[in-house]
Amino acid sequence: MTDERADLMLEILKGIQSDVAAIKREQVSQGIRLLALEDHIRGLVGTIYGIQSDIADLKMRVDRIEKRLGLTGTEH
Repeated sequence: MTDERADLMLEILKGIQSDVAAIKREQVSQGIRLLALEDHIRGLVGTIYGIQSDIADLKMRVDRIEKRLGLTGTEH
């Protein structure tokens, strides 16, 4: 192989190496963003469970009030 050809191949390989390094950096960045998104979703799910619990508590209170007032035949 001639020196010229070897130099050309070396330049091509350096370009590939640079591209792979850029892809690795982008993957790390996307991984961090994904972790942040997962944390956010966990927070939203926790909030939703809290809201569902509050609604269930309110429903029980309304049911007790209706029972005390003799309105047990009403639907909600």
